[in-house]
Amino acid sequence: MSTLDVPSIAAFTSARNIRFDFIIGESIGSSNGLTASHDLYIEIEGISSSGEPKKIRTIVSGPKGNSHLTAVGVYMIAERVLGLNGQTAHKTGGLYLPETIVSSDNIIRRLAEFGIQTIEENI
Repeated sequence: MSTLDVPSIAAFTSARNIRFDFIIGESIGSSNGLTASHDLYIEIEGISSSGEPKKIRTIVSGPKGNSHLTAVGVYMIAERVLGLNGQTAHKTGGLYLPETIVSSDNIIRRLAEFGIQTIEENI
């Protein structure tokens, strides 16, 4: 959860309109009688690769809160940089954004390994 996501998303998608909102309220966890979760709602609206208009909402819900969700992200970046978990070490120096280091191929599976739920729905 970062305002750095806004320019990153713009760079990857060429989207003309990107917005970052921060809201405090009832979470998925607290609405289910559990501890408060940290929930990220990502809504994307545009034209699909098949040429049809589409609107998708992805919810990333961390039941252990913001610090755990952040720690998982840092851990996955460190894995890649250090060459852990069967990955080759990221050897080139410089400044990188997380989405340029962590593979998106298996991100949902990896998040689930840490108890983080990902929900995708058409809206």
